[in-house]
Amino acid sequence: MLKRTRFFIFLVVLIFIILSSRLAYLQILQYDHYWNMAERNRLRILPITAPRGEVFDKNGEQLVTNRPGFTVSLVDLGKGYSDNAISYLGELLEMEEQDIREKIRSQYYRRYLPIRLKTDVKIETVSKIAERRMELPGVLIEIQPIRNHVSGNFASHLLGYLSEGTAPDWIRDYWRGEGYEYQLGDLVGQAGIELVWETYLQGQDGGLQVEVNSTGQSIREFERVEPIPGHDLYLTIDARLQAAVEQSLKDVVEGLISENNTFAGEAAAVVLDPNSGRILAMASNPSYDPNTFRHDFPELSKDPRRPLLNKTIEEHFPVGSTFKMVPAMAALQEGKISATERVHCSGTVTRYGATKSCFRGTAHGSLNVYEAIQKSCNIFFYEMGLKLGIDTLAQYSREFGFGNPVGLKDIFGEKRGIVSSREYKTAVFNEPWYPAETMDSAIGQSFHSITPLQLANYVAMIANGGIHYRPYLVERVVDSEGSIVILAEPEVLYYMEADKKNWDIIRQGMSMVTSPGGTGVRLADLPVKIAGKTGTAQVVGKDGTIPAHSLFVGYAPADAPEIAFAVFIKHGESSGSTSIPVARRIVEEYFGILYE
Repeated sequence: MLKRTRFFIFLVVLIFIILSSRLAYLQILQYDHYWNMAERNRLRILPITAPRGEVFDKNGEQLVTNRPGFTVSLVDLGKGYSDNAISYLGELLEMEEQDIREKIRSQYYRRYLPIRLKTDVKIETVSKIAERRMELPGVLIEIQPIRNHVSGNFASHLLGYLSEGTAPDWIRDYWRGEGYEYQLGDLVGQAGIELVWETYLQGQDGGLQVEVNSTGQSIREFERVEPIPGHDLYLTIDARLQAAVEQSLKDVVEGLISENNTFAGEAAAVVLDPNSGRILAMASNPSYDPNTFRHDFPELSKDPRRPLLNKTIEEHFPVGSTFKMVPAMAALQEGKISATERVHCSGTVTRYGATKSCFRGTAHGSLNVYEAIQKSCNIFFYEMGLKLGIDTLAQYSREFGFGNPVGLKDIFGEKRGIVSSREYKTAVFNEPWYPAETMDSAIGQSFHSITPLQLANYVAMIANGGIHYRPYLVERVVDSEGSIVILAEPEVLYYMEADKKNWDIIRQGMSMVTSPGGTGVRLADLPVKIAGKTGTAQVVGKDGTIPAHSLFVGYAPADAPEIAFAVFIKHGESSGSTSIPVARRIVEEYFGILYE
């Protein structure tokens, strides 16, 4: 009996010693470790998202701003994530439960920080979460700035949109070069100005140290570091002109569709300052609304009219007769023709076994270079093409900026386009070049494929006498204190050397286009004189000829150019029938032309 009692006493003492030792180990030797764990469970650093910089037009009109919105986030309280909370949020936020878990897994490195599940959540949803807050540990409701495009789909291809999706490697490499290291889950620009100028727009996030309860809800604030707003951007765009161009393109496209033109539905226009390279308007139709892009994306991505594509730079097209100033300048500069030399047009011509005709077989009679531009005589330019040869014609095409990006850096996606040449045909088709193909190339057909921005730059070079300015969209960058960080200045990329008299001849011919007898005579009644060129780019499909593209390029005023522009209407009939009304609207809006 005594032995048994001693044994139990010894056992009790031993257990006491073990428990005391363990308690001493935890409270003394491991004090710092467990104190930090307790503090981490009690205290949280909640990031305060910095407002992105705002975007304004050239006159200070607000284009993109921020508004407050609710964001639902999830944070690890030290015990992992609640399955019930994940399941409930998936149903409430209309998210797949697996998508939530994948987001948690991909952002495991920041599990003690809020992981944003959905932004711009409706107040009704927030109320439902608040009602069950005790059952949803780690679920946070935050008020964060939400990007807001003031006029919806206005200039959407220029301004771009935000997304927290995975950024492609080439974008991350670009940002890294600008000093920003992208982290998965960051809400960043994915297109347009928002993408390229991300490092200036994003600002610097602040933070708030708070005490949280067992469900992760804040019960007391401690220290606060205010965020630093991003820089504001002031663009070269004139909002009123941009809106007028967009509406005009939309009206034309809708009119074509209403006439059962099943091929129509796309258009683009660019307006430049030929004396600096500033882009005053840049419109691509159809467009999209960045405010609802996330919800609209499935439908937008399936639309055959490709509304997500910026057709001013990301697509190139045949340009028809708008190209004819290239062979005119080349022939004059190379001494193949003089200003007074005439070519006879009988409506058709046969060379090298190929019979070519003027538009609709029109016989223009005897023409000089002025009249050939005015009347857009194919026969005249067929002859110029043969006099020059394809190599010289291709050389001058490149001098005018075709076949290469014209240098826009403020948004990505500019295509090179194609210059019709023997090198291109050999590389693509492995076939020799034939002289008859030079005739087609001289009137803007054949393999030529040019972006609307390249066309606008080309006519700007004619307007200013051969100066290729870098086109640009961002005029200045201003920080949150109002100081100018960047002020853009015109940049000359290339100067095309040609005799002044030859520039004058080309410009005079373009001025005659909008006079009686010219192909753009419908613009003759405007109080501001326009120099321009119409274009009809034939397109042949499997079932025969389909509606041609309609184009117009020009500048105004003709004697002292302030704007240069290019208009492209895909399958917009012919003879400038749909592009000319857009050109008229551009001039009317820019010069404030009012009618009684």
